[in-house]
Amino acid sequence: MTQDNRRDGQAGFTLVELLIALAVTAAIAFFVLGGLDFSRRAWEISRGREGAEEVDAAMTQLRGLLARTTPAMAIDEGDRIARVLFEGHEHRLTFVTLSEATAFPGGSMRVRLYWDNASDARGRGTLMLRTAVYRSNPRLVVDAQPIVLVRDVVRLSLRYFGVIETGRAPQWLSDWPSLRGTPQLVLVQVEVATNGRPLHRVLQVPLRVAAAN
Repeated sequence: MTQDNRRDGQAGFTLVELLIALAVTAAIAFFVLGGLDFSRRAWEISRGREGAEEVDAAMTQLRGLLARTTPAMAIDEGDRIARVLFEGHEHRLTFVTLSEATAFPGGSMRVRLYWDNASDARGRGTLMLRTAVYRSNPRLVVDAQPIVLVRDVVRLSLRYFGVIETGRAPQWLSDWPSLRGTPQLVLVQVEVATNGRPLHRVLQVPLRVAAAN
């Protein structure tokens, strides 16, 4: 009788042993889940940093294009009069810039910058570039394939600073008429959606040559 009772007592766990086992299991789970959460946060930070670097690289490219703007003439298809090709709006811009001697060696290229957000219900769009070899006759211009500059753009603002009437002080405008040549400054403000806080980037680029007809 005594031997059977002793055998039954050795077959299971005591309450203290059970509590210790639960505590160890909880500690292991805490460290495992904590490690997974740390890895997730590290991945998000890394991804956000990569996204910021891509946006900064795109802004540097855009700054270079704007800084090399040249007041090239183009024939207006409406009245057939040659005017400086620079037409700016809040969400799109057309201008002529000097090539970096890569895609268009040694010459000029026409650039169209625009925000394509028509198909995104979330309000996000893509900042796009379309380039072409510059020709004064618009009918001879053939656009290359569009280039993605920045994705997930939720806000784009283009503004232009310059003289639009002789004798008046320069002013900021959200629309720059093609009749007025090139402005003195172009201000670009971009907001890009990310996993964390939105990225805000601002460029204020002086144009190398500001000319009017």
